[in-house]
Amino acid sequence: MVAAITMKYLSIDKEGIHLMIQGLVNGLKANMIIDTGASRTVFDLKRITHYQPDAEIRKNNKIFSGIGAGNIDTYLTTINTFQLGEAKIRDMAVVLFDLKVINQSYAMFDLPKIDGVLGGDILKAKNAVIDYKKGLLFIDC
Repeated sequence: MVAAITMKYLSIDKEGIHLMIQGLVNGLKANMIIDTGASRTVFDLKRITHYQPDAEIRKNNKIFSGIGAGNIDTYLTTINTFQLGEAKIRDMAVVLFDLKVINQSYAMFDLPKIDGVLGGDILKAKNAVIDYKKGLLFIDC
């Protein structure tokens, strides 16, 4: 079975777009940016306890960097349930770091706050296909 998730196009400075979808973390809505260049799925360190109050947060000893960001302090946790459309992932390992700078940039463009970044790990595992014309993300359930 394949789930079709509606994407929202976020205009960035009239010259580019970001793709946002809505997922559920333990039943609570989460705004996620699709980032095919991100190796791992990431959630906001400051908001993870909103979604999972008992989250066990561990320091990540691996080097993690982003474009133009240098090395970033990161943490790890496991989310009980992550859902995109009809697709559910249980006990999903994710990276955590502070998304404050990203959300400040989004605020300058009057865009919604994001809670996480859907990365290549989940996109590959779920055989994701992005259909820009239809505005849909297709993933295996």
